[in-house]
Amino acid sequence: MIRISYFKIKEEDYNKIFSIFYKVIGETENKEEFNRILIDLLTPSERIMLIKRIAVIYLLIKDVDYLTICKVLKVSNGTVSKYRLLMEDSKGIVPVIKKMIKSEKVWLFFEEIFSQIFYPGRPGINWTAAWEIRNTLERKKEKGL
Repeated sequence: MIRISYFKIKEEDYNKIFSIFYKVIGETENKEEFNRILIDLLTPSERIMLIKRIAVIYLLIKDVDYLTICKVLKVSNGTVSKYRLLMEDSKGIVPVIKKMIKSEKVWLFFEEIFSQIFYPGRPGINWTAAWEIRNTLERKKEKGL
């Protein structure tokens, strides 16, 4: 659990700080630069938490069932239910992901992330399935099928 100071920041100061944050994140040139910024800003557990949250929302939009999401991402059923409820009123991430899903490149992007997270040889991962996923991804990159 994170600890936040009891002392509140003034609204105008918050807006200034947020604009700096937006400039830093929004003006990254490529994936490597963005990754370096996230490594500097977030702990490894915070990065994993954010990735899992985005993945849960993505898989829910793709209509993957709860148990599969829980099993693959190692999250609780309560977490998946929480994000299902949050998605109903979302005006931020859900429309963005829905727009991205329409593009074939995004599908390959998420598959690439999942293959990097659940790579063959990682403890607790079914190596055969992981190799199949990796080979399928490589085939899609090369042949588009």
